[in-house]
Amino acid sequence: MITNKVTKISNKVTKVYLLSTFFAFSSSSFADIKSTTAEKQGVLVAAAETLQNYTIDQDHSKVSFEVAHLVISSVTGEFKKFKGTFKFNSEDFSQTQIDATTDASSVDTSVKKRDDHLKSPDFFDVKKFPTMAFKSTSAKKTGSNAFDLVGNLTIRGVTKQATFKVTYKGQIKTKDKVMQAFKGVTEINRKDFGVNFQNIVEAGPVVGDTVTINISCEGYRPI
Repeated sequence: MITNKVTKISNKVTKVYLLSTFFAFSSSSFADIKSTTAEKQGVLVAAAETLQNYTIDQDHSKVSFEVAHLVISSVTGEFKKFKGTFKFNSEDFSQTQIDATTDASSVDTSVKKRDDHLKSPDFFDVKKFPTMAFKSTSAKKTGSNAFDLVGNLTIRGVTKQATFKVTYKGQIKTKDKVMQAFKGVTEINRKDFGVNFQNIVEAGPVVGDTVTINISCEGYRPI
């Protein structure tokens, strides 16, 4: 009988120990799960907070273009007036968003007669269509410092999809602001946007159809 009592007491002690161990393990596991979840949420919040709003700095940015002239050469020009904003996260290029407009009448090829012609209905028709615009719809990382920026490009009131190949140039911080810099390039067919002027000479078309658009962009935000 003494042996049976000892056995019963031993079994009770074992059960109590096992139950204590289980609850201790469970509490620890739940605490770890909560901790891990909190850490993950913290990472997500941190990532979201890195998406910042920037203003394009016109004084340190440039919108330029190049188009073939008489087949063997080319004409380059730029638009002197433009504005816009963008959202950017250097840790996730896919979050990039931009909304920018250009003053079509600010076109400058260093030749007044040519600039006046570009402003006419033969080309940009600036009285009827005073601005051009680009608004991104998506972005995709293509390299360590590169991404494709897809969006809607509007010229002469016609909107077509365009993809800029963008290179991220880096970030600079000062005591009062953060600056981000990029270079982007795309090619379009001007006739897709209703710029149909054509003059043929013996050498061929005076103006080519393919236009290369180059963007050097610097944006800033206050700290």
